Amino acid sequence: MSESALKAFDLLFHLSRSGSSSLAKLSRDTGWDKATALRYLTAMEKRGVVERRDGDWTLGLALVELASRVPVTENVANRAKPILEELAKGTGETANLSSFAGADVMYVAKADGGRALRLRSSPGDRLPLYCTAAGKCILSRLPVAMRTQYIAEAKLAPITPKTITDPVHLTDEIELTIKRGWAIDDEELESGLLCYGMPLDLPRYGFSGAVSVSGPSGRMRQAQEEILAALRWAIDALVSELGGGHDDEPTPIFGPGRGGFKSSDWHRPGSETYE
Repeated sequence: MSESALKAFDLLFHLSRSGSSSLAKLSRDTGWDKATALRYLTAMEKRGVVERRDGDWTLGLALVELASRVPVTENVANRAKPILEELAKGTGETANLSSFAGADVMYVAKADGGRALRLRSSPGDRLPLYCTAAGKCILSRLPVAMRTQYIAEAKLAPITPKTITDPVHLTDEIELTIKRGWAIDDEELESGLLCYGMPLDLPRYGFSGAVSVSGPSGRMRQAQEEILAALRWAIDALVSELGGGHDDEPTPIFGPGRGGFKSSDWHRPGSETYE
């Protein structure tokens, strides 16, 4: 591989770790002079591989297209789809797989549970980290310095009346996510919709993201314990399927036979009326 190609990959991998970076910081961290770094970034920007957002550089959406062309056996989104579909079928709600994309969270795979009032999202959609369950999961996994920097610099705009816009409140929310292992978007992105999420790390693929389940707030609150149990099953199944580093753990028994779930596996008595 040529030296130029290696330098381009060095920049891409650096951005994948940092999320986003100014030209000055890239120059400092890589040891390159600014002119050289800018020349490579500008060339990759023309192809959509990187992009400028608020003065910083981040990975571009063209990488999603490239990823979609990877063989199925090596594609996280495609290999995760059957598990997402089972999660959606069991809960009756929308299940999403999301990844860290610069200063955003990006949906990479989705399965609908068939019920009305589901989250209107599609693979490739990008949303802010601070007001989504998946985004909070990703923030909970970032190094403290990166998380602190994000919260200090992010524009915490109110999307709904319940969006968290106070940096201290958001910090507390992320700390709670770290402590309990799951995050919630409590009508912060769209009024009337609630989402639970859990972090998903797949070191083999360099993947950092989350799995989430979204639906109407009333229905989701009533089934919180069942949905969190379903998410734990999905995370364990994905880690086992995609080789995330827990090969010595026994196969989860929460989804017997991988053939779907009975309503009794998910709902408290009477909850079938939450439609």
